[in-house]
Amino acid sequence: MSQSSADNSIPLLTEVIAPPAAPENQAPQALQWEDTQPQQPHPQPDYQQHFQPEPIQAFQPQYQPTYDAAPLPVSVSTPLPPQPFAPEPSAEQLRQLRQDIQENVMQTLLGQIDNVLHQHLQDHLAVILDNMADILKTRVRASLEQALAETVTQALAEEMAKFENAKY
Repeated sequence: MSQSSADNSIPLLTEVIAPPAAPENQAPQALQWEDTQPQQPHPQPDYQQHFQPEPIQAFQPQYQPTYDAAPLPVSVSTPLPPQPFAPEPSAEQLRQLRQDIQENVMQTLLGQIDNVLHQHLQDHLAVILDNMADILKTRVRASLEQALAETVTQALAEEMAKFENAKY
């Protein structure tokens, strides 16, 4: 693949572009506003003079008990007496518990099923009713067009008959 001569002037990413050299007899000029006076150059800030690291101090806890200090009072709650285990439910209680849980789950599920069915029926009925409305509109329009065409044909025939009778 050959490159054109115009591509030779485009620098590549690996090339270093040197700034244009100023003529030797000309000193660099600073840009100045016409209405301002030349300013003195600002001294470079010395960042080291402002940064003074704080001396590192060992961690000193706020409370330092001594070995001969009196112990601090600590509030201790009395333990609760052990609770006896509940007696095992009888077979009748287990059966009643199962039945109650089953009824609650069934009521919850039936309520959710009712909501889902209601939403699905609404969606499907909306589509069906739109289709039925389109079909009904098409049929009524066709019937109306046919009735209108027959009425215009009959009216034209009557007018033509009057015109023919009027000639004689």
